[in-house]
Amino acid sequence: MDNRLVFLTALLVTLSWMSVGTYAATTTAAATTTAAATTTAAATTTAAATTAAATTTAAATTTAAATTAAATEAPPIMPNTNVTTLMTTINRTDCGDEQLCAAQPSDCDPSTSSSCFFLAAKQISGRNFEFGLSGESDGYIAATLSLDSELGGNDTTYVCAKDGGVVKFFAALLDNDMLTVKELNVGSVKGKIDGNKIQCTFSATVPRALSKTKQFALGISTGTYNSTDGTLGSPKFQFKSGLLDLANPNVTVTTTTAAPTEAPPIMPDTTVTTLMTAINRTDCGDGQLCAAQPSDCDPSTSSSCFFLAAKQISGRNFDFGLSGESDGYIAATLSLDSELGGNDTTYVCANNGSGVQFFGALLDNGMLTVKELKVGSVKGKIDGNKIQCTFSATVPQALSTKTKQFALGIANGTYNSTDGTLGSPKFQFKSALLNLADPNATVSNVLLPTSHAITIQQSLTQALLITVGVLVLTVL
Repeated sequence: MDNRLVFLTALLVTLSWMSVGTYAATTTAAATTTAAATTTAAATTTAAATTAAATTTAAATTTAAATTAAATEAPPIMPNTNVTTLMTTINRTDCGDEQLCAAQPSDCDPSTSSSCFFLAAKQISGRNFEFGLSGESDGYIAATLSLDSELGGNDTTYVCAKDGGVVKFFAALLDNDMLTVKELNVGSVKGKIDGNKIQCTFSATVPRALSKTKQFALGISTGTYNSTDGTLGSPKFQFKSGLLDLANPNVTVTTTTAAPTEAPPIMPDTTVTTLMTAINRTDCGDGQLCAAQPSDCDPSTSSSCFFLAAKQISGRNFDFGLSGESDGYIAATLSLDSELGGNDTTYVCANNGSGVQFFGALLDNGMLTVKELKVGSVKGKIDGNKIQCTFSATVPQALSTKTKQFALGIANGTYNSTDGTLGSPKFQFKSALLNLADPNATVSNVLLPTSHAITIQQSLTQALLITVGVLVLTVL
């Protein structure tokens, strides 16, 4: 019995220890599992947090980058409209390649054409552009940028005005056909004047466009400018485009403005009214072409001065001023070649005893034949033997379509006020062919003035007297 009791006791103890071991193993496994799960969860949480942090960092980085990118837009041009001399000539180089070009006529080159309204735009950075503007005007030329297709609703306008022989720049807003000067972001202005051709370059910060692309309608215009009070007249548009991308050099640029038609000819009317002001040299080489004998004489002060001034109004219409000394008439002749006298247009201002009488005539073989010409707005006055007259005239169609090339002549002659007979002209001045529309054209007298001949004769006489004197002294 005792041995069996001992055996049973040992068996129970063994089973008890096995049970405790199993429980310990289970507990350990559970603890290990729990710990692992906890560790895994923690790791997951940490990873998620790290990911979130990374995401947040990335978002912050992206925002910062975007902010930095936005902040790098070039600053606007600092306003400075002081004008320095433009040393080069604006031309069509880089049109369609590096710069957008608009022109009327569409293919004209402002460096060579006598009639070309031209605008070039080249993007520097963002809203900053370089512009080149060229055109013909005795007042101003201007470029207008509009955010819609209509020019004139407070639209940015850049104005280059002819102020004597130099360019004066204005920034302005165009509204209801009126220009109001306003400070805009414009700088680096350069300009030059060549006759009635105005050219200027400048940098400008253009208005903020309504779309992603810099869409503007462009306009090129001319107008009057009063240099005394700085008044800018209403613009007359020579070119206008639809909306286009200003930053795209290859954009198609076409004008929606009809090409300006040639002005109608002057209606013939040779009625003479009194000339209240004296003809003078004001604007010679600037607003008007001048020819004179002597070359620098002033008809308002000189007692001997044969003078002709010509100023283009539009197309073939010109204003003329003629002055000279004669008891009969003074006349201006325009020839399409270098020879005066082949049925050439001649404008005659005669002294009829009580005032000026005007004749249109043709000069052929030294004879004047009165003929109705397209002349009007005639004014004249007599002061002793000085005759002065002004008139508007439509000049003949020049042989060169691009330039109005004429040879000029200034003459005087006899006039019989009883029967209206005009004697043969005696030319005091004659030029070579020149561009009548260019105030800066070189004008010189190809005739040998009488005073020079007298001087030469006197010089020869003096030389002979000196020679005779030397010979006499030698004999003695």
